[in-house]
Amino acid sequence: SSTVKVVKPAATLSLMLVQLSGAGHSCASIRNRDGQVVGAVLVFRDVTEEYEAREYAESIINTVREPLIALDENLRVVTASRSFYEFFKVNPKETVGQLIYDLGNKQWDILKLRELLETILPEKTTFDNYEVEHDFASIGRRVMLLNARQIKRRLGKERIILLAIEDITERKAAENLLQEFAERKSVFVANVSHELKNPLGIIRESMSLLLDKFAGEISEKQKEILGIGKRSADRLIRLVSNLLDLSKIEAGKMQLKAEEIHLDVLVEEVLKIYEREISKKQLVLKKEIPSNIGTVVGDRDKLTEVIINLLNNAIKYTTVGSITITMAGSATEIRFEIADTGSGIPQESLGKIFDKFERIKTEKQEGTGLGLPIAKDIIELHKGKLWVESEAGKGSKFIFTLPRLPV
Repeated sequence: SSTVKVVKPAATLSLMLVQLSGAGHSCASIRNRDGQVVGAVLVFRDVTEEYEAREYAESIINTVREPLIALDENLRVVTASRSFYEFFKVNPKETVGQLIYDLGNKQWDILKLRELLETILPEKTTFDNYEVEHDFASIGRRVMLLNARQIKRRLGKERIILLAIEDITERKAAENLLQEFAERKSVFVANVSHELKNPLGIIRESMSLLLDKFAGEISEKQKEILGIGKRSADRLIRLVSNLLDLSKIEAGKMQLKAEEIHLDVLVEEVLKIYEREISKKQLVLKKEIPSNIGTVVGDRDKLTEVIINLLNNAIKYTTVGSITITMAGSATEIRFEIADTGSGIPQESLGKIFDKFERIKTEKQEGTGLGLPIAKDIIELHKGKLWVESEAGKGSKFIFTLPRLPV
């Protein structure tokens, strides 16, 4: 800044003082003994950089596609982007300098906006994805996503609030439509599955009775045909059961019968059922299961279903070698691992192994593509995690953890 002493006629000086004060410069009058203005001291400040910076900032604001508005610390509009004026059908004259709540005949006096600007932002300098739904007089009912940034200016000046506004009305409507469709699909699948389950059960049991020669002797050929039919009925019943489970999970209606479970004991019970099948395939079963590793709270039947699914997959995809069950307990969780020496999973398939109806094509194996997704959902319903570690040709290891009940 620079100081200049000016001497002019009194009337001219008075006019100069008013004009210069309004322009942001500092000035003071010089008076004689009679109180008349005979001169003035002027302090000029070079504001070139400030004007350039403001022009630069406003240019950036005007290139932003989403509506953007800048407020001072009193929540009055400093500037707004061109997209703001176009979207909300307002002009700068009726916007700049106004309290944000007074904009557009007070259509911005929104309770959730007040909460963001007056309660949340003073405690935080940034806030993202704050959803506001409101009926605007100029554009109708809209769902807005607000992102706010609080910027403190240099030299102790007041703060500036940048408020970015994204209209997500159409996206929200599409999401709601998809959610409604998913719910209707789940209801349809559940109804169809329920209607199929009982007849399929009757068909399977009828074939079992014929195979057991309840209705008389049968030939080898008849036995073979009935065996194929029974296996197909078993497969359909598994599919129907999986679809019923899936629809309950997706609808949030799967109820867990919570009880305290010694997970090591539960695993041993399942292994006893499958020891003969493992031996029949000439596979070696290895176990590392410490006793008393702790208890979990969960649904015994659902957790049994998960263990059976993982064990069945290990048996199915392992033609030679071994299956190893390892368990361990810590202060906060219990860990279960099942590793096999089977065909493994290609790297490109690992990311979708838990996707619904996804089957990894390694061999000609029957399955619905729902077992692993359901197992993962069940573990997550128990506040646990399930994941896989595998490499093609080197076997697979499925691991899950569950919260341990404090001692």
